[in-house]
Amino acid sequence: MQDAHADGLFQENLPPASIGDREASLFVKINPPILTTETKEDAFLQFRLFDAKTDENIKFTTFIIEVKKGIGEDAVAVLPSDAYLAEDGLLTLKIQPTDGPIQVFATQEDYLRAWKADPGGTINIRGPLLQEGGLYHFNIRLLTVDNIRNLFLDEDQPVFDTYLSVGDVFSESVSDNGQSYDTTVISYYDKVQDFKFNNSSKTFSWSMPFDWNVDRINSAQNIFVHEEVKIPRSFTGVGDATNFEGYVNGVPIRGGLIAVDPFTSESEIIIHFLINKKSILDIAGTVPAETPTMDFSLAPSGSGEITSSEIASDSGGIHVLLDWEPKQLGAGSETTLNLTFVDVFKDNAKLQEDVKYDIRMLDKDGNAVYTKTDLVAKAGSDTQTMTFPADETYRAEVVVKELLQEGRAPDTSRNGIARGIVVVPEFPAGIVIAIAGIFGAIVVIQRVARTNAVSRRAV
Repeated sequence: MQDAHADGLFQENLPPASIGDREASLFVKINPPILTTETKEDAFLQFRLFDAKTDENIKFTTFIIEVKKGIGEDAVAVLPSDAYLAEDGLLTLKIQPTDGPIQVFATQEDYLRAWKADPGGTINIRGPLLQEGGLYHFNIRLLTVDNIRNLFLDEDQPVFDTYLSVGDVFSESVSDNGQSYDTTVISYYDKVQDFKFNNSSKTFSWSMPFDWNVDRINSAQNIFVHEEVKIPRSFTGVGDATNFEGYVNGVPIRGGLIAVDPFTSESEIIIHFLINKKSILDIAGTVPAETPTMDFSLAPSGSGEITSSEIASDSGGIHVLLDWEPKQLGAGSETTLNLTFVDVFKDNAKLQEDVKYDIRMLDKDGNAVYTKTDLVAKAGSDTQTMTFPADETYRAEVVVKELLQEGRAPDTSRNGIARGIVVVPEFPAGIVIAIAGIFGAIVVIQRVARTNAVSRRAV
């Protein structure tokens, strides 16, 4: 059984299963990745069984598919177990979300009575499926490959088990100083609940259902929580902030796990929570096991910005370690950036695949001062040389496009954007500490001098 929990992602290439002399991989995707309660548009469940070495579809695949919403005892079956035949190995279930019973609009082939996809690989389904965002559990078994009569015995059926997420969009107007500001939270894991805004601390807070069972979290190969917050720029003191602090169940979120995007929207600033499996396990150690929610808080930060040393992709799983030479950054001086791409699903081990990526550095107005496309980090490592034109804070963006491995098709399932900041000039931590020590010594000397002067006057 290929037990691969793609927990918190909307698409995934699942680990290969052995079928004869082939390694068969299954790609699963939910589209669109975000659903709104206001509109019930058509949605698509896509399945592709292919040879992991040649990238060729495996023909005459019969999938047995069951979909549930939620986890554990609270999970509800939204697509009962049924058989679907894709003669080309590519199956798309086109879902028309409606109330009422499940209706499948397709013919059944004669031998197995499996629903047969049309020549384009599509089967139309109408029913109460994908009507809202949240976590969906997919159990997929293979009944046939290569030929409709080439059946697997029950005990030999390859099984793929995964959780995929659909983003839930929550919008609410908050009031401050007599003004109203429309704020949006997009949860790419489960539904937003208990949203609040504290005027005095300028803090947003909300929750979502979450199972903190450590065994469940450990058993998930891939688990990732992504929350996206959009705040109007016109919200003085909040929407015009450049730095934010975030907490999950009272635990501060540091570094690349919280990313600010000031450029995508002209009217809003966007903040991302990007919580990976390691961080979730760290937080789980402080959360009572029976806690039913993951709780978030977000507020502008009064602390100064520092250059990012690790940034997280918004699709989960890949972080980029950034190491600058020289450590002391300055305008007009050539700077070397060493990039290392790591897999957070494997304890931050360096990726062994080649990584195709773009990189850009943006100034405070969103203008690119450095940009390169279609670069390749061999075995997860690369180096770029650049010069920053002025002393200011820059936004760094690394766009992961493909993972490349000899003998295998490019993996695009982990594409995403990692965002961070670069402060120019910035001094290394050792220099900052030394400067702080010097200032501290000066303060002490001044105090001693004042004390001695007072003592002499008293005499």
